[in-house]
Amino acid sequence: MIYMVQATINYNLITGDIQHELETEWKVSDQLYESGRMLAIWRLASGKGVVAIWNMPDHDAVREQITAMPLYRYMGDITITPLVAHPRFPQFCERALG
Repeated sequence: MIYMVQATINYNLITGDIQHELETEWKVSDQLYESGRMLAIWRLASGKGVVAIWNMPDHDAVREQITAMPLYRYMGDITITPLVAHPRFPQFCERALG
């Protein structure tokens, strides 16, 4: 199923090496993208978060992945919205994993 995941990230709470924290997050994001579990991602214009489109088997898998993200402890206002294809644009329908 396709999900829109939106989360704010409070970068001010990151102590220590922020560049290392970001690189760790980016590696996990790269793995999600390469596996087909993340289809797209954008930064919020405010610079305080992200919106991503994930292709995950179910709600539990989405929650598990979010809590496994390296920056999870700095996230707030996490919104998970299941999406279905629009009848006018079926090409945006679910893509098979793998």
